[in-house]
Amino acid sequence: MLGKDESDLKKYGDKGTALIGRHIVGTGDDAHLTNYVHVDVTRPHVILVCGKRGTGKSYSAGTFVEEIARLPDDIRKNLAVLMIDTMGIYWSMKTPNERDAELLKTWGLKPEALDAKLFVPQAFKKEYEDSGVDVDSTFSFSPTDLTATDWIITFGFSPIDEHGIAIERIIKKVRKNMGNKYRIDDIIEEINADERTDKKIRDSLANRFSAAEEWGIFSEEGLSVEDLLAPGQISILDISHFTRTSGAWSVRSLVVGLLSSKIFQERLMARKKEEYGLMTGAMKKTIPMVWIMMDEAHQFLPAEGETAASGALLTLVKEGREPGISLLFITQMPNKLHPDALSQSDLIMSHRLTSAKDINALSSIMQTYMLGDIQDYINDLPRMKGAAIMLDDNSERIYPIQARPRLSWHAGGSPCAIKEKGLLGDDDE
Repeated sequence: MLGKDESDLKKYGDKGTALIGRHIVGTGDDAHLTNYVHVDVTRPHVILVCGKRGTGKSYSAGTFVEEIARLPDDIRKNLAVLMIDTMGIYWSMKTPNERDAELLKTWGLKPEALDAKLFVPQAFKKEYEDSGVDVDSTFSFSPTDLTATDWIITFGFSPIDEHGIAIERIIKKVRKNMGNKYRIDDIIEEINADERTDKKIRDSLANRFSAAEEWGIFSEEGLSVEDLLAPGQISILDISHFTRTSGAWSVRSLVVGLLSSKIFQERLMARKKEEYGLMTGAMKKTIPMVWIMMDEAHQFLPAEGETAASGALLTLVKEGREPGISLLFITQMPNKLHPDALSQSDLIMSHRLTSAKDINALSSIMQTYMLGDIQDYINDLPRMKGAAIMLDDNSERIYPIQARPRLSWHAGGSPCAIKEKGLLGDDDE
């Protein structure tokens, strides 16, 4: 049982835990699976899932989400999951994993579709539907959700260069004149009218904001956090289409930063209402505790430099546990992830790593209780996909595990030129 302190273990036992794998005993060809390994998902955590490409980290992360969805109703209704999908692979979780039916049977499990809602950018909804992907809703933001700093960082400027200073002044003026009801067109109009700014800079900024209009994420109303984080709901936010926009990762970071800020503020207020309800018995409706999961986490919260998501994510890393926000970071390069995200991770699931820098990054935060070199723990893992070590800061121990097979379909594998026979009776010719 990982991630549970002693008092919770005595009080709740294995209630509210996720089955994520089985303990591996032995090494190499002598390795075999023994006890089931469960992880607590009812208290706030910061979890890191890492591993080099193709070792199963995105696959394993999906297991956590499946397990939250399988919790008893009385627990699940107090949680909501937001999956930030950078590769466009998690929509497939809405289909049962029939191809691994026999393997699942050996675990006492069976294929099961995930009851999730897929949110896609407003501008790309038709493309998903044309591909046969069932879209539940679209997402967008109001330009008023963004501060001048958000725009400056997203466009790659500095707050102290001419472009940054002009954006700060223009956004301030638009807010003063129009309050909280303005569009990108209004910002562009103000840019063109700003005689204090050189014409070349005005043209450059007008072009940037015109390009932002084409990202397909802005509307007058914007996104409701309540719709995204309904009690017991699994929400998949697909931002993979932004690869086709200029500064793709900047746009993705902007989306993640805006959502993280909104969620933090909503949960701060919710926590106050929950405490008031405990004191008085007068319970009020709030958004539930939140799990935020993101792939390619080092792109949003890098060790060096800053993105539009950095500030908001660092706030969640350092202060998110108190209002009930959990984070699950996925990365193939832990050394590129911000050191605060590493040091605050209380659970780490590491598949095979070969880069010395990545291994050293993990060693630096776990060296106080490791009996040996972390490279040795990883080398002792059997050479099979899904094998990993679990580092539990609560018990200060390391466990070799085999991740359990997924109940729902995983679309994240590498494609192959040799086609397989369709599992649903397709002709495949």
